[in-house]
Amino acid sequence: MRDVPNRHRGLPSRTPEMLYNVVRKFYRGAVSHYDLIQEKKREAHACWEQMQTSGDDRPLRAALTTLFLEFHFYVTCWLQIELALYRLARQDERLALVMDTFRAALEKHVAVREQLEQTEECVASQFAAGNSGLSCVAVERDAYLFGTFTFTVDEASLAQLHALFAAIEEQHNMSTSEKA
Repeated sequence: MRDVPNRHRGLPSRTPEMLYNVVRKFYRGAVSHYDLIQEKKREAHACWEQMQTSGDDRPLRAALTTLFLEFHFYVTCWLQIELALYRLARQDERLALVMDTFRAALEKHVAVREQLEQTEECVASQFAAGNSGLSCVAVERDAYLFGTFTFTVDEASLAQLHALFAAIEEQHNMSTSEKA
């Protein structure tokens, strides 16, 4: 099994066009998943409100588990884009600059993905982060704690994804026109 810290070791060789197709596929996957994630966040918030009156955190824990599984898919798409970009960047210095430009966003999304491998622990840590057992302020603030990162899938994350994809596509179009 390839773990996140060793993700760049032993990658199979792929043509640049195959790698660009990987980027496109996972970009579309992440973007298409965005609305579902927002729906799951609303469901989690409704469960959080219910918990405030009932004191029962079980529905919220279940909603957070579902939400974090959806987050996992989204950040897995980021991981796949990062892996493709890593290989492209080794072949083209312009793509290496793209990778450097987006390094912080890539690393954050990949690190969150690594944390989400332990979904139940991630759910439990949202409750542990609050001062009282019924706080779970992460849901109220839409800012979830994953290790050392505060994270959510929101407009800012989606904007970073759009910008990353546009930068990769721009370099692909430039290299394609240079070859023509």
